[in-house]
Amino acid sequence: MSDQISAKVSEKIRNMSLICAFLVVSIHVDWPDGIPLSAGWFIYNVVKEGVARIAVPFFFIVSGFFLAQHFNEEKWHDREVRKRLKSLVVPFVTWSIITLVAITPLSIIADIIAHRPFGTSIYFIDQYNYLMVFGFDLADFPIHVPLWYVRCLFLFVLVAFVFKWLVEKLGYMWLCAAFLFNLFRADIISNAGLSEFFRMGFSASGIFYFSLGIFFARHKVSCLSNKGALICGIAGCLLLTTNVVFVYNEWRYGGYLMSIALPFLIYFVWHFISDKKWPRWLTNCSFPIFLMHTIMFGYLAVILKRLPLTELQNACFMYFASIIGSIAITVILRRFSPRLASLLFGGR
Repeated sequence: MSDQISAKVSEKIRNMSLICAFLVVSIHVDWPDGIPLSAGWFIYNVVKEGVARIAVPFFFIVSGFFLAQHFNEEKWHDREVRKRLKSLVVPFVTWSIITLVAITPLSIIADIIAHRPFGTSIYFIDQYNYLMVFGFDLADFPIHVPLWYVRCLFLFVLVAFVFKWLVEKLGYMWLCAAFLFNLFRADIISNAGLSEFFRMGFSASGIFYFSLGIFFARHKVSCLSNKGALICGIAGCLLLTTNVVFVYNEWRYGGYLMSIALPFLIYFVWHFISDKKWPRWLTNCSFPIFLMHTIMFGYLAVILKRLPLTELQNACFMYFASIIGSIAITVILRRFSPRLASLLFGGR
């Protein structure tokens, strides 16, 4: 990739971002995996814990790639941090508050139904949870779980000059070191809190993929041929299949296989994703879907309790309804309150 983002690359990023937003939703759906080799089990292990795991790494790659486009500009760091205050910090705070407000009625209803004392399940009753509501506990998820990525990305931007130095001075050596740290984080770090910090605070996986995005922007990297990309896809699928075998037999070390498979799968999907312009109203829904889907889960669960569906049907309903609902709300907001939509979605 060169310093200039071509129209085709821009469209591929938009299109793949939408696909990855769909995949993020599949990660958070509670797919039934209790019966080995059942449909729910395969979706859980092949999609949720498999293919869908390319989504967040791809977002880190794109974020690093876009940030690196400005490295040669004067005072780039201060300017890029200020820009992320609007595009990352404002949505983070806003959606944390929205989540708190949205789940409180559900918590009260749950207490009433279970005949528990009022306020038992209300999130902010526990003072410790204030740390989580606004993401100050970097060894735990924020109240709105998907926002861990937004928090982590902003931390990366704050220290982007370090990433810039590491990528430019050490190049492939740094990428290899970052990948190995991501692969063996749990083995290297024995302290549970510090290990969790490098999982959801200053993500080890994010460090590697964010650096990879910067590397692509700062170096001319030749694209593989269709045959090469296909080989990557086959390698990724073989690793994924092997991981599923490990899971079925309850063998250890399956997680390593998926970590190794992800770069192959990401490149395969990237290479073959369409560079044609998809409907802009749809591709512009990637970030809103990412932000809204888990909030919708709680309210959809109330509806599902009244429907005679199986566990797998419930999960499928949750998946599609949360995506459709998020898109519908986004389109309505942008149509009737564009300023509010811009605020909520960080100007996207």
